Amino acid sequence: MNKLKKLAKALLMILRRPWLLNRVIDDNDAWRNKVRKEFGSPEWLPVVDFRSLAGVDEIKVKPFAYLEGGSLPTDLALLRSLALKIPDCRYFEIGTWRGESVANVAGPDRECYTLDLSVGEMREKGLNDDYITQQGMFLKDLPNVIQLEGNSMNFDFAGLNKKFDLIFIDGDHHYSSIKNDTDKVFAHLVHEKSIVVWHDYAWQPGNIRFETMAGILAGIPENFRKNLYTVSNTLCAIYYPAGLEAQEPKPLAFPENIFEVRIKINN
Repeated sequence: MNKLKKLAKALLMILRRPWLLNRVIDDNDAWRNKVRKEFGSPEWLPVVDFRSLAGVDEIKVKPFAYLEGGSLPTDLALLRSLALKIPDCRYFEIGTWRGESVANVAGPDRECYTLDLSVGEMREKGLNDDYITQQGMFLKDLPNVIQLEGNSMNFDFAGLNKKFDLIFIDGDHHYSSIKNDTDKVFAHLVHEKSIVVWHDYAWQPGNIRFETMAGILAGIPENFRKNLYTVSNTLCAIYYPAGLEAQEPKPLAFPENIFEVRIKINN
């Protein structure tokens, strides 16, 4: 069942049984309590400004589907801008689907890897044909993107025998998977200057998804936690080895960065 069908089913269930909404809220609160009790850390990551991290005022995002299950334009702009700042950037991601994220990073001087389930594994999980046929659809004309098949829970990351400059974790968003992916990325794929970005740290910018936060904190080596941040105007958390200027998040942040969006349809 894809995300859109799951959302529709969940909304229908809530309409029929409104008390289920309290369960959703309570679940996020339970993960908040786990973060507080197990990690003894503030119930948030410090916020780094999008503009200061991107380093530019204009970033082209292409492709972008404007469909369910994708990233925000600012999420993709963040990845693209980070890759542009790293000469001959080596990029790795967990979670391909349509291929929007890796396609926005890919360039002629970049080696890009993306990992996702095989078609057989997708069918075993009950994903429908509409989901499966969109797998990697934006990668057909990108010869420098290497598509890997496998489940990150048992994939041989060490067997790649490579380190990467920029890594994007956007696979399964349950705690056990986030913890697993984070642990293995830091064990096998990072070097001393690697940047790691996690998607869906927030439901919406500023609204923390505590299950994701708990998975990140559980998977990352403890001495690296001091360099964890969230990026304003995005759904992303980031590990930045050099350290960044950041501030405490505000419940209703004032829109300090105002964006201009231009829409062009490419068939």
